[in-house]
Amino acid sequence: MEKIVVSGTITVKVGDVVCRAELFDDAAPATAAALRAALPISDRTIQTRWSGNAWRTETAYTLQAENAQAENVPERLDAGDIIFYASHASGSGELGVAYGEAQWLAPFRQPVDVCKVGRIVEGVDEFVAACNRIIFDGPLDVEITGES
Repeated sequence: MEKIVVSGTITVKVGDVVCRAELFDDAAPATAAALRAALPISDRTIQTRWSGNAWRTETAYTLQAENAQAENVPERLDAGDIIFYASHASGSGELGVAYGEAQWLAPFRQPVDVCKVGRIVEGVDEFVAACNRIIFDGPLDVEITGES
């Protein structure tokens, strides 16, 4: 298993659940730095349609340079994995978080390269329980802030 170096934490609040997450500054240095610079983020969750147990932000964010290749591309996602999906050539896209097994897919179930920028390391069980209700109860408010 490869060692991923982290530097610093962020706080992810979904609904009433507050989690601590680490950013992957070595595996995704440009995207992690851009995410940190974009904080604080206040948004809403949108259940992914094709990607499994994951949600994305409602708002688009620019965290990569135009036409940049995704850093630290995972094949699959597990609960707590935080990703950035650049939805077009401009580098603008959505943040996403898995709350179970997921794989980022485009329409017609085609895999899409995303950047695995971090992971939730504290509060994962509570996060999963809250997010499992999004598909039934609708979007939750999400706040992402700097080091706590």
